[in-house]
Formats: sequence, C-alpha cells, structure tokens
Amino acid sequence: MSVDDTEAEVARRAAARLAEGGDPRLPQQVEAVLHGADPSGPGQRYMEPATTIALASLVVSAVGVAWQIYRDLRQDRQAKVAPETLARQVRVRVELPPGLAAEQRDRVVEVVVAETIAAADQAD
Repeated sequence: MSVDDTEAEVARRAAARLAEGGDPRLPQQVEAVLHGADPSGPGQRYMEPATTIALASLVVSAVGVAWQIYRDLRQDRQAKVAPETLARQVRVRVELPPGLAAEQRDRVVEVVVAETIAAADQAD
C-alpha cells in the first residue's frame, strides 16, 4: 500500500491512540502494513492475530480514505470540514473487515478523523 508521509504519520498517531485502550502491538502492526510487510508476527498475545491484523489494515485504509475525502471536501468548500461529516463518509466507504465489530470500526474512524483533521490544521 502506498501512502504519503502525512498519511503515514496520521496512521501512526491513530494507532498509538487506539493501542492505549486495546492491543499495545497495534502500532507495530500498522507500521508493518505501511511498509507492505506481513503484520502477523510471533508473540501475539493481546488479541487474536487475525483481529489485530484486520485492525491495523483498517487503520491504514481509513486514513487513506479520510485524507482523500478531507481534501475533496476542503477543495469544494474552502472551509473547515466537520468531523461528523468526514466520519460519516469514511464509515460508508471503508469496508468492515471480517472479525471486527462495527463498534471497533467506528472507534477507528473516530480516531482517524480526529488525527486527519489535526494534521490538516497543522499543515494550514
């Protein structure tokens, strides 16, 4: 998966935030997804490996979608993008991976949207 530096940084920050309340290995696995490596590795002990891998892939995918939608909305409106608007569009476009609950996806989207908007605000 090819992501630019800003998207990669947003994915890293989102993974760090999500790891606080879940699997502390999530940042490592997001990093593996960002670099095209197999995020499954030895020593998975917090979540089922498939769940953690799906979550890492979801974070990276959601960042790419959120960033693209954010840029499109910002270009069309030339104004701040409401987090609720961005989150709603990301949830519609990001497929729920097998093994993850809708609540997990929604939490990922919430964090990714917050980090996307924060990164965009820093760039402005």
